[in-house]
Amino acid sequence: MEEKLKAYYRDIEPKELRRLLEEKLLRVPPTMEYVRNLILDAKMLMRILSDEEFNLKPETKRDFISAILYFIQDKDSIMDRIPLVGYWDDYKVVRYVKKKHQEEIDRYFSQVKHFIANYF
Repeated sequence: MEEKLKAYYRDIEPKELRRLLEEKLLRVPPTMEYVRNLILDAKMLMRILSDEEFNLKPETKRDFISAILYFIQDKDSIMDRIPLVGYWDDYKVVRYVKKKHQEEIDRYFSQVKHFIANYF
């Protein structure tokens, strides 16, 4: 997973990353539970990344950006060509990052007084 995160990381402005994520989400039908969870988790990572008042650790920020870029990127593999099943690897990467940085996510939620579940 770490290799995937390193391969997909690049410097990108939060507004541009959000725009790309929103474009991707328009093309992803949330019909299977893991796909719905992938969408919610990607939105959560983006919400935390774009909160200018929250001081996110640099490693966490890099991993969040990498995971979102991995999800956004159209990969040319057999699995990614199969509708819905192709999101399984994206789900695993985002879930890995979420678990790896659970303490930072918990810290964020402990500091945010009013959190809206839709994220955007």
